[in-house]
Amino acid sequence: MDATSVMKPRRVGELFAAALDVYGKSWARLMAISAIVMVPMTILQYFLWDVVRGVGPSIIDGGVARGDFWQAAAASALLGILGIFIYQVLVGAVARSAAGHLFGRETTIREAYRYGYARLWSILLVSVVVGLAVTGAFILLVIPGFFVLTRLIVSVPALVVEGKKGRAALRRSWELVSGYGWKVFGTIVLMGLITGLVSGVFAVATDQGWLGQALAAAVGSVVTGPFVALVLTLVYLDLRVRKEQPTVTVVLEEFEAAGRIGPSRPRDERGGVR
Repeated sequence: MDATSVMKPRRVGELFAAALDVYGKSWARLMAISAIVMVPMTILQYFLWDVVRGVGPSIIDGGVARGDFWQAAAASALLGILGIFIYQVLVGAVARSAAGHLFGRETTIREAYRYGYARLWSILLVSVVVGLAVTGAFILLVIPGFFVLTRLIVSVPALVVEGKKGRAALRRSWELVSGYGWKVFGTIVLMGLITGLVSGVFAVATDQGWLGQALAAAVGSVVTGPFVALVLTLVYLDLRVRKEQPTVTVVLEEFEAAGRIGPSRPRDERGGVR
């Protein structure tokens, strides 16, 4: 798929068809980028959880494994915190690579992770704010939760393609989705059903021991992660085409500038790079 074919409005079904088309041609590299982090992290996480679950009953029954339990629990918690940061790097790497494939700009694994590491704090801020906003909205009522999730869903694509950082990426997503909320919400629901089904298939087809569960979870994430990134990037581009009609040249300049590691280059009023 070249950049020109990407910049056109699409119905929901066409968005998924385009994502599958690119995924079918680029799955090896996209999945490799995801697998480098997801497989070892998931296996280690499930192993520590299994240790905690195994030692826990002995404490309840008056056993002497209290020290082992707290060591395992502390290690699991530390890994979880570390995993949050590593996962944000992965999000940036996969999103950047997915967008690159859509534009016909292949990204090496090293380049993808270099970008993810450089944009760690912006991606982390976006993820934390989106997570807190959606969770808070769901606590109040279910409908506001879906509303907030829908309005902020293309924050990462805005960060990856335009170089928007932190709150600017959140604001950009909110503005782009405005007026197209039902279409975007329908896309999110369909995407969730597809990825849930794929992950469920791996979970059902795998042994239920901790290692089997870990491999099923890891493979499910490796397979579905790049697809989600492709769909969301296409949704973002579809919204821009419908609301702003940017030229291919402008969007490609933004994408190239956003990929440069260093101070942001000034942008003109149309969003292009000066």
